[in-house]
Amino acid sequence: MNIKDIQRIKFHFSEMNAIRILTYIGISFIYYSCSDYESRMIDGGNAIVERIESYIDSVGTTPESLSDIGIVIVDESNPPYYYEQIDSANYTLYFGTVLGESKTYYSDSKKWEDFYRPIKCD
Repeated sequence: MNIKDIQRIKFHFSEMNAIRILTYIGISFIYYSCSDYESRMIDGGNAIVERIESYIDSVGTTPESLSDIGIVIVDESNPPYYYEQIDSANYTLYFGTVLGESKTYYSDSKKWEDFYRPIKCD
């Protein structure tokens, strides 16, 4: 093995390390961007849930749409939350995540959940 071979091997290892480091940085950036987005969307969704619950307390039933609680619906993605009235006491509120999934608030459990499930009606 001569000096050129050793230099070539060293260059190859440093190039591989650079690729690994850049990959790690990229994955970390995507992970933190996704979790920050989801956290902000949950915070905004909780504000909508408070308005829905206030509406239920004053009117006695769930709103038919988000416009009933004063949220202007411009188009399908504005606002980025989707509301579904199940019955007079139950509803879901959900939004799309960065990864193409959805995060759903269920009024029966009063929690945000990652997977679709039927709502438990009384």
